[in-house]
Amino acid sequence: MAKYLSITTTNDGVLYAPIGAGMMAELTSATAVRLYLGNTVTHHIALTCTGANQAFIDNINSALRTAAETSWTNAIVPVSLPSGVVATDYAMTVFS
Repeated sequence: MAKYLSITTTNDGVLYAPIGAGMMAELTSATAVRLYLGNTVTHHIALTCTGANQAFIDNINSALRTAAETSWTNAIVPVSLPSGVVATDYAMTVFS
């Protein structure tokens, strides 16, 4: 069974990011977070944020760990947004 992280955004609704073969989160700036999917080197999910910080990355990593440790029937693991962090938009990006 597939597992997903859910991140609520203000403009694009809920992002259900597939965990698949793993995921790595990168804090690019206070306005940008990238989620690299483990099964591809050509795509990432770009999150547009306000106030993104290391605590947000830590929460993503915690949710990934929770997903790995839970049964297959718990397919969706929410990522909590730290105080002051707002996720506004997301997009699938293709590296060129």
